[in-house]
Amino acid sequence: MSDYLQVLAPLADEAAAALIIIAVALVLSRILSQLIDRLRDSKNLAPIMAGRLQTFRRWTIVTLTVLILMQALGVFGSAWGLISAGLAAVAVGFVAAWSMLSNATAALLVLTFRPFRIGDTVELIEPNGTAIEGRVVDMNLMYTTLSVQPAEAEKPEPPQYLHIPNNLFFQKMMRTRSSHERGSKATFFSSQDR
Repeated sequence: MSDYLQVLAPLADEAAAALIIIAVALVLSRILSQLIDRLRDSKNLAPIMAGRLQTFRRWTIVTLTVLILMQALGVFGSAWGLISAGLAAVAVGFVAAWSMLSNATAALLVLTFRPFRIGDTVELIEPNGTAIEGRVVDMNLMYTTLSVQPAEAEKPEPPQYLHIPNNLFFQKMMRTRSSHERGSKATFFSSQDR
């Protein structure tokens, strides 16, 4: 009987640690979910962006929980193993997806500093003086969609849409014309009038 207890005691400790880790992850996930919902409701964050943030929250919590559980169950020999694996994953992911990360980071900076919003007219100016101009109709983590009126034609044509990578807004000069008041809570990351 004591042999069984000697075998089961460490397993019980690991099971208790795993349950605590999972409980903390669930509580943290719930708190972050409510925070995103409140942000959506109070700051007019479009439902599509709130959904994307919820997906990001869910995958981040799951990934971190699995890594922490693996560490707690002894899969990694030490904390250095966990740190090394994490850094290697980040390095490989960064090299493989630098463009996506650049665009996502630029989208978060646009969300934070709000140089333009849905409905504003944006003009990206090249160093040689040529420009791309259009009305912002949608934005996601990868690109911003501009509605551009085609050149004068004999018959009216529907607007054309340009998808501009978000990182270009930080690499080129930009001129904006906005109908929103400075500091307003105008809708952001939504394509309601498209």
